[in-house]
Amino acid sequence: MSMTRQLWLSILGSVLIALVASVLAALLNARAYLETQLAMKNQDNATTLAVALSQGGAGPEDVVPAVTALFDSGHYALIQVVDARGVALLDKVAPPADSGAPDWFMRLLPLRSLPGRAEITSGWQPVGTLTLMSDAGFAYRALWDTAVGMSAFILAAGLLAGLLSSLVLRRITRPLQAVLEQAEAINQHRFITMPEPKVPEMKALAAAMNDTVNRLRIDFEEDARRYERMRLQANFDPLTGLANRVHFLASLDSALDQEGTPFGALAIVRLRKLGKINRALGREVANDLLRRIGARLDEMTGRCVGTMPGRLNGADFALLLPAGCDPAPVLNELLLDLHGVLDGLAGDYSTVYISHAAFQPGEPADRLLARLDQALARADVAGGSAVLEAAPENGAAPRAGGEDWRATLRQALDTEDHLRLDDYPLRLGDGHDRHREAPLRLRSDASGEWLAAGSFVPISDRLGLVRELDLNTLRLAIAELEVDEELSGLWINLSAKAVGDAEFRARLLDLLGNHPACRDRLWLEIPEAGGLARLEALRELSRDLKPLGCRIGLEHYGHQFNQIGRLYDLGLDFLKVDASFIHGLDSNPGNQAFLAGLLEIAHRIGMLVFAEGVEREQELAKVLELGFDGASGAAVR
Repeated sequence: MSMTRQLWLSILGSVLIALVASVLAALLNARAYLETQLAMKNQDNATTLAVALSQGGAGPEDVVPAVTALFDSGHYALIQVVDARGVALLDKVAPPADSGAPDWFMRLLPLRSLPGRAEITSGWQPVGTLTLMSDAGFAYRALWDTAVGMSAFILAAGLLAGLLSSLVLRRITRPLQAVLEQAEAINQHRFITMPEPKVPEMKALAAAMNDTVNRLRIDFEEDARRYERMRLQANFDPLTGLANRVHFLASLDSALDQEGTPFGALAIVRLRKLGKINRALGREVANDLLRRIGARLDEMTGRCVGTMPGRLNGADFALLLPAGCDPAPVLNELLLDLHGVLDGLAGDYSTVYISHAAFQPGEPADRLLARLDQALARADVAGGSAVLEAAPENGAAPRAGGEDWRATLRQALDTEDHLRLDDYPLRLGDGHDRHREAPLRLRSDASGEWLAAGSFVPISDRLGLVRELDLNTLRLAIAELEVDEELSGLWINLSAKAVGDAEFRARLLDLLGNHPACRDRLWLEIPEAGGLARLEALRELSRDLKPLGCRIGLEHYGHQFNQIGRLYDLGLDFLKVDASFIHGLDSNPGNQAFLAGLLEIAHRIGMLVFAEGVEREQELAKVLELGFDGASGAAVR
C-alpha cells in the first residue's frame, strides 16, 4: 500500500474513531438519562396509583379490578400487587411490543430502570404493595432516533474529513511526488532539478536534492571542459582547429572498416603554391591564410551536415563527406569561397585543387588516397584551380539509380528472405555473457550477395524508406532473441531520422510492448551526430524505454564530446566510442588521457562505455586497462 494511501487512511481512521467514540459516549449518556427518567416515572406512577386506591378505602377485592383496568391501557410493562401476607393479588406482565428500534440495538444498549413501589392502605390498615414498570418502548425509540441522527452526522463528518484529508494530502504529496520523480530520474541517469515546494519539510528536502544535482552538474561540466581540451590537443591541429593528420586518417580507416558509417565520400583540398606564399609574403600571412581556409572548411558542416574536415600536412586538407551528400556542387561552392580568401591575401598564388571520390566500406585507405592523388596530378597538369572527381576503383560496379534502389529496397521490405542480421561478437566485462552486434544485411538481386548496411542505408534514408527498414530490423532482432534464449544481448542500429519521427517511436514502443520476454535483452544504437541533433526525441524515447528494460545509447561517439553536457538528463544507458579514437590507442597518450576522462564522466552519471573497432590485441589491452565496459572489433571476434 502506498504511503499516500496509508496517510489518508490514518487520518480518516483517526477522525472516524474520534467520531464513533463521541457517538458511543453520547448514546451511553442518553441511555443513562432515559433510565433515570424511566425510574422516576415508575416511582411517580406507582405512588400516584397507590394514593388513589388508598384514598378510596379500597379493599383487596377492589384493588384487583382497578389495577387490571389500568394495565389494560397498554402503558405498562409490569404491574404486581402483593397483600400484606406476601400473597400475590395481581401479577400482570405485558408481552414484547414493537418499539420501533431493531432488536440488535435493544440487545446492544438495553434500558435497565428501577420499578416504582408504593403501599396501598385502607385507613391505617395495609392492603398490599404495588410494583410498577412503565413500557420502555418510547425510550428505545428515542434512543434509536438519536443513534440514527448521530450516525448520519458521523457519515457526513467522515465524508467531510475525507475531503479535507484529500486536500491536505494533495498539498503534501504533490511536492513529495515531485521529489520521487526527481529521485527516479536520477536513478535513470537524468539529473534534473525541481521547483522548491512551500511545505517546509519538503522544501528542505527538495533544496538538498537540487543542491546535490547542481553540484554534480558543475563538477560534470568542469571535467567535461578539461577533457575536451585534452581531446583537442590530442586530435586537432593547433593552427586551424581542424582534425590533425593522425586523427583524420584514423577516422578515415574507421569509415572504411566500420558498419553503418555515416560517411560516403572523401575530398582533398590542396593549396598549390603555399611554399611560395610563405617565402614571398611571410610566415604570418601564410598562417593567417591557413586559419581562414580552415574556417571555410569547418563551415562545410552547414552545407553537408556531418562533414568532418582535417589537415593532412602543410598544404593539404581533407573532408570526409556524409553519405547522401552530392560532393560536386558543394565542393564547387567551396572552391569559390576559398578563392575569395586567397585572392585577398595571396594574389597571384591563389591556386586550389580539389579532388573527391565516393568510397564503399572495405576499400583500402591507401587505394582511395591514391585515386585522389591521381586526380590532383591531373589538375596540376591542367594548371588552374579545379574540382575533379577521381576515377572509380578498378572493378567497381556502376552505381544503381534511385529507382533501381527503390525497387530493391521495396522488395526487401515486402519479403522475408532479402534482409537478415549479421553476427559479430561483442565483449562485455569479463566476457562471460554472450552479446553480439547484428548489423543489417540486404541481398542484392543483381549478384545475390549480401550488401553491408553502409551501402544501402544512406540511400534508403534519401528515399524515405529508412523508418520501415529500422522497424524490420527490430522485428528480425526480436525474432532472433525469442529463438536464442541464451543470448544475453543483441545490439542493433537505428537511424537518427527514424528516432526523430513520433510515429516511428510509437510503433517501436508498441512492438516492444508486445514482446515482454525478450525486450530487456535488446540494445539500440543511435549515431552520435544524428542523435544529438534530435535531442528531445532521443530524451522522450529514452524515458519511454526505461520501464521496458530496453537499453539505448549513442554509437560512433566522441567527435562531439564538447556537447557531453547535453547528455546530463537524457537517461542514456551507454556510449560506444568511435573507432577513430581507438586506432593506435596503445601508442597515443593524448587519446588515452582524453578517454580516461570520458570514462570518468560517463561512469559518474551511470552510463556504460564501449570501444568500437578494436583491431589489435594491444588496443584491446589498453581499452580494458582504461576501464572500458566492453569492446567490439576484430580483436574480440
